[in-house]
Amino acid sequence: MSCCSQQEHQGHLCELESQQEWEILRQVTDHPTVRCENCGSVANSVKNVCLPQAL
Repeated sequence: MSCCSQQEHQGHLCELESQQEWEILRQVTDHPTVRCENCGSVANSVKNVCLPQAL
């Protein structure tokens, strides 16, 4: 699968994790509402996952 928004990919969980942005990751995952269909990670906003699916 691929990312739904290459322009915003830097803010996605997979990219934040690869850059070890742990504090930002905590902030964008503290109240999850969506899951990424690629990796299964959960986030607060569709802006932070590659292929969002509502929880």
